Amino acid sequence: MAVAAMGIATPAWSQSIDDEQNSSIDSAQSADDSSDDSTIIVTGRRSALEAADGRKRDASVIIDSVVADEAGKLPDNSITEVLQRVAGVAIVRFSALNDPDHFSVEGSGIQVRGLSGVASRLNGRDIFSSNAGRSLLWGDVTPELMQAVDVYKSSSADLIEGGLGGTVDLRTKLPFDFDEGLHLAGTADLSVGDLAEATDYGASGLIAGRWSTGIGDIGFVLDGAYSKLTSNSHFFRMEPYFRTNIDGTDYFIPGGYDFGEQLFERKRDGMYAAVQWAPSNDLTLTGIFFQSRYRNVSNEWASFVTSQALAVDPSMSQFDANNALISSPSVFQRDRDTFEPSGATINSGGTTGVSKNRSKTQDFSLAFDWTPADSRLAIKGGYQHVKSTARADSLSLFRDFTFPTSFGLDLSNGLPVVTTPGLSNDDFTDPTRYIWSAAMPHNEDNTGTMDAVNLDIEYEIGDGFLKAVKAGGRWADRTERDFNNGFAWNALGRGWNGDPQLTFANAAPGDVELHVYDNFFHGAAMVPGNMLYPSLDLTGRLDIDEVHRSPPEGFCGAPFASDLWWNCSPSGALAETGYGNSNYRESGFLLPQDQTDYSTKTLAGYLMVRFGADVGANELEGNAGVRVVNIKNSSEGYFQQFAAGPFIRDGEEFSLIERFAVRSGGAEFTRYLPSVSLNYRTEHDLIARAAYNITMDLPTFSALRANGSLGVDSTTNPNNPPPPGPNLPGIFTNFTTNAGNPELKPAMSNNFDLSLEWYPRSGTTAHIAAFYKRITNLPIYSITQQPVTVYFEDGTTEEAFAKATAVRSATEAATVKGIEIGGRLFFDQLPGVLRGIGFEGNYTYIDSKNPGDLYRDIDGVVRNDAPLQGMSKHNFNLAFLYEHKPFSFRVAYSWRSKYLQSTNSNGTNPSYPYYSAPGVVTNVNGTSDNTQIALPVFGDSYGTLDAGVTVRVNDNFSFNVQGTNLTNSTARTLMGGYPGGSHIRSWFQSDRRVSMGISLVY
Repeated sequence: MAVAAMGIATPAWSQSIDDEQNSSIDSAQSADDSSDDSTIIVTGRRSALEAADGRKRDASVIIDSVVADEAGKLPDNSITEVLQRVAGVAIVRFSALNDPDHFSVEGSGIQVRGLSGVASRLNGRDIFSSNAGRSLLWGDVTPELMQAVDVYKSSSADLIEGGLGGTVDLRTKLPFDFDEGLHLAGTADLSVGDLAEATDYGASGLIAGRWSTGIGDIGFVLDGAYSKLTSNSHFFRMEPYFRTNIDGTDYFIPGGYDFGEQLFERKRDGMYAAVQWAPSNDLTLTGIFFQSRYRNVSNEWASFVTSQALAVDPSMSQFDANNALISSPSVFQRDRDTFEPSGATINSGGTTGVSKNRSKTQDFSLAFDWTPADSRLAIKGGYQHVKSTARADSLSLFRDFTFPTSFGLDLSNGLPVVTTPGLSNDDFTDPTRYIWSAAMPHNEDNTGTMDAVNLDIEYEIGDGFLKAVKAGGRWADRTERDFNNGFAWNALGRGWNGDPQLTFANAAPGDVELHVYDNFFHGAAMVPGNMLYPSLDLTGRLDIDEVHRSPPEGFCGAPFASDLWWNCSPSGALAETGYGNSNYRESGFLLPQDQTDYSTKTLAGYLMVRFGADVGANELEGNAGVRVVNIKNSSEGYFQQFAAGPFIRDGEEFSLIERFAVRSGGAEFTRYLPSVSLNYRTEHDLIARAAYNITMDLPTFSALRANGSLGVDSTTNPNNPPPPGPNLPGIFTNFTTNAGNPELKPAMSNNFDLSLEWYPRSGTTAHIAAFYKRITNLPIYSITQQPVTVYFEDGTTEEAFAKATAVRSATEAATVKGIEIGGRLFFDQLPGVLRGIGFEGNYTYIDSKNPGDLYRDIDGVVRNDAPLQGMSKHNFNLAFLYEHKPFSFRVAYSWRSKYLQSTNSNGTNPSYPYYSAPGVVTNVNGTSDNTQIALPVFGDSYGTLDAGVTVRVNDNFSFNVQGTNLTNSTARTLMGGYPGGSHIRSWFQSDRRVSMGISLVY
C-alpha cells in the first residue's frame, strides 16, 4: 500500500503532475539490479510508497494518497479496499450504510474522519453515479485505470466545493507523465472464494506513447480493464427483542429469526483514453474519455420467522442481567388475552430474490494550460460532460411454511442455534406444506448528466511574502431523471382475493427447487433444515405478469365452494406458471407517476493568495482565500397512494385505492467558504501544518425528491385457522408515508486541523494530526408522525397520522473531534536480506456528538444520544512489509470499532403491542396504542487480515499471490435502545479468497 499525504491545490487535471508520480511509473525501469547489497534498490510497491511520501511532503493542503506501482496496479482490488488503509478512512462492509441487512464483500462506501459526506472527483473534476445521490458509487469504478487515489482532508478555495468529511480524487495516467517513446503494461489474475467456489478472473492493459514532433510534443494513453468477482455471504438475523410481560415480570423476547445466503456476481470493466498536445512550451491541450461499467446479479434465499406474540417459560430459560433471552428449549406463541400458550402453529416466511443491476458512467473532458515562460500570468480551463446511467430490476417471490407450535433457541455461543422439534427432513421437502404467498417486483431506470466549465487565472507576484494571486470560476448544470416503481408487494392467490390458494404441489415444472445451505458459516452454524423455495429460473425471469397469471378456471374447484379452494394440493401440478391475483401492479413503469426529475445549477467563484517567507533556515508558506457558491436545487415528481388491502381496522375491513398527484419544489442558496492553510517546514525534515476551512455538502437528490408514497403496515391475523384453512386479511398497524423535501439546506462544516509530519529518510515517515469539526444542517433519516389524507376503496377519505420515514435537517449542531497517528519504518540499516523489513501503521480516534439525530427505544421513548452515523471511535491499520530485490511482501490488518449504521432501519422500526396484563395494551404514554420503535442499528467491531507477495522476475515480468479475509471474520450488527445496552441483530460471513496474477511492463 502507498499511504501518504500530498498537496495539489489546483482543481484541473490538465496541470502538470509531480515528478514523484512519474517515478512510480518508471522506477522499475531505471533501477540497477546489478548493484551490490549496500545499495537500496527501490522498485515496485516501495517505489509507489515513496512517491506518495513525496506528494505528502510537498503538500500545501492536507491530503493522503495511494499510488499505483509500475504496472499500474493499486494494492487492493477495489477503491474502497484501497482507501481503508488510509489514516482516518473507514469503509462500510454493507450494501449501503443505512442497509445493515445486506453484506458487501468489497465494501460500498467510505467515511473520512467519521463523516460519510465525501465528495468524489476524477482528475479534480466532479464525477457521480445516477443513483439519486451526489457522489460516485465506489464499487462501480475500475481501480486498474487509476494511477493514484488522493484523499483531501482539508480544502483550499480553488478546489470544487463539496464533502463534509473530505474529497476523494481518482487520478488517471496522462500521456505527458511518461518518458518519450512507447510504453506497455498489463496484468492478469485468477481468484477463487471458498464459499462461492467459483473461479474469477481479471485483466488490464495499457499502451502509452509520447514523442517530440515538428508540431510539438504529442502523447496518448489507452487503458482498459475487466474483472469478475463471485462471492457468497451467509447471514443469521434476530428480530427485535420485544418487551414481554410474563408472570408480572418484563422480559425481552426476540420476535423471531431469519437466515439465508446471498450469491453475488459482479462484472466491472473500464475504458480510458487520453491525448495531450503541446504545440509550444507555453501551451498544453488535453482531452480525456473515461468510462466505467458495472453489472451484477444477486441471488438470495432467505427464511424468516416473525411474530410479536412469542413467549417462553422463564423457569426453563436463560436470561442476561437485563432479562433478555439467551436460550430456551421452547419459544412459543401465547394467547394475548390469557398469557397462556395458544397452541397456534408458527408461520415461517421465505423468499427467493433475484436482482440484476447495471450502471455506466462516462466522462468527456477537454482542458488547456497556457503558462507563458516570459509572463507571470497562467490561464487554465476546461469543459466537462458527464453521463451516468443505472438500471436495476429485481423480483422477490415469497412462500409460507408452517412450523410446529414452538422452536428452541440458543444464543449462548458465538452463533445462534435453532431447533425445530417435531419436524423431519421429509417435512421440509414436502411440497404440500408450502404455499405461494406473495411477489414483490422493483425496477429503476436512471439517467444523469452534467455539463461544467471552469476557468482559473494565476498571477505570480514575485519573491516577496505574497507569491501569487489566483482567481477563477466554475459553472455546472447537473440533472437526473429517475424512473422508480417502488417495491410493489402484492399477495398471490390467497383464496380471499379471488384466486385460489396454491401450494408448491401445484408448482409448474421447474418453478420450485430444494435449496441446500451447504457449508453454512463455514460449517460453524446449522439451519433448521434445507427447504423448498421458488426456483432461481422462475424468479430470475423477473416476469411479474407471468407469476400473477390466474390458474385455469376450475383448477381448484368453484370459488369458495370447498376446502380445495383454500388448499389446492390435490389438483397436482399446473401446466404453466400462474399463481394468481390479478389485482397487482403490472410490470414496467407507469408514467408520469413513476418519474422524478432533479436539477442542481451551480455557479462558483473564488479568490486566493499564496504566500511564503524564509524564517532562518526554515520556511513558512500557505494560502488563504474564499469561495462563493450559488446553488439552485429543484425536483418534480408525484405523490402516490398505493392500492393496499384488504386489512382489518377496528373490526372492519378496508382497502386503499391507487392515487397520485403532481408535487414539485426547490430552493436557492448562496454560501461563502473561506479557507486558510499554513505550513512550516524546518531544516530537520519536520513539517507543521494548520488549516481552517468551511466545507459544504448538498443533500442527496433522494433527500430532495418531490415524490412520495402512502401505504399501510399490518401484522398477521392471529385468527388464521391452521392449514389447510385460509389466511385472513392482516390486522392494521398504522399508515406509512415517505417523501423528500426539495427545500433542504446544504450541510455546513467548520473545520480545524493541526498536524506534524516527519520525513527523516527515504521510506520512513511519521505523523500526528488533530482535527475538530462543527456541522450544522446535517441530513438525518428518521421516523416521525405526519398528517396525511387517506383515500379508501369505498370512496371515503380520512385525515390521519402516518408513520413517516424521511430526511430532515438536524436542528442541533453535530461535532467531531479526533486524533490520527501513523508512520512507516524500513530497516535499511540491517545487513543483507533483512534490510527489506518494514512496518506501517496508523490509528485514528474520533469522538462525536449528534443531538439532532433521533431514535425510539424499545419503549417508544424518543432519544438523541446516538453518535454520528458511520463513525467508529477507534480505527487502526497494521502492516508488515518486506521489500528487497525480487520480493515484495505485505501482511495487512484493518480494524474498526462499533459504528452507527441507521436510526431508522427496515426491520427494527415496527410498532408492537405491549401487554401490561392479559388483554391490556399499554404504551409509555399510558395509552392503549401500540408502541412505535425505531431502534438504532450498529455495525459491530470488525477486522480483516490480508496478505500478498509479488516476485519480480526481471524488469518486465512479475507474478503475485494474494489472500483476503484470511481469518474468516464474522461481521455482526447490534440493536440498541435497550436497558443495559444492545443485543445482536445479525451475523455475516463471506468468502476467504485467494488470487494469483502476473504483471508485464515494457
